[in-house]
Amino acid sequence: MKQQQLLPMNLQMFAHPTDPVDPAPQNPPADPVEPKEPTDPKTSDPAGSDKKYSDTDVDKIINEKFAKWQSDQEEKERISKLSAAEKEQDRIAKLEKLEQDVAKRDAVDKSRKLLSDEKLPETFAKFIADTKEDVSQEKFNEFKGLMQAFKDSIVSEIMKDRTPAKPKVAGEGNGSDWRSKAQQAYEKSKGE
Repeated sequence: MKQQQLLPMNLQMFAHPTDPVDPAPQNPPADPVEPKEPTDPKTSDPAGSDKKYSDTDVDKIINEKFAKWQSDQEEKERISKLSAAEKEQDRIAKLEKLEQDVAKRDAVDKSRKLLSDEKLPETFAKFIADTKEDVSQEKFNEFKGLMQAFKDSIVSEIMKDRTPAKPKVAGEGNGSDWRSKAQQAYEKSKGE
């Protein structure tokens, strides 16, 4: 039986652009593709481009990433120069900061629950939160009083100059109802 000879295939043509490229392809393409001339982003058609980020956005992202990387490298270098005692102090300081952050978060959660129970706006939880329970309760009580005073002032402002008028009794003032006629007759009889 004769073996069929297969055509050589360059599978790299079907690869995703982010896949690593083989530096020396086994079968170079027959027709080399000429690179396109770079277009000026200011003169190119923005509607036809598939750009997700502008050049300034890309520069900003790269600069932020580089600054973060650089600060990480400087921190690693600083830590490598520390003695064992200094490293332990640094670790303890980071743990204390972490404990403080957790305590603050828990205090805000407790304050949010207090406000929710009293049907007050929860957005003020950060203002009344404190890691000390008694201070937090004092701030909450003060806030609750201030909110009540504010509510009362709004209600009084709304009701200002809007006192309901005295209800009119039928026939009042013109003497046409039986009560007013009886009253007038009584006063006449008293006067005679």
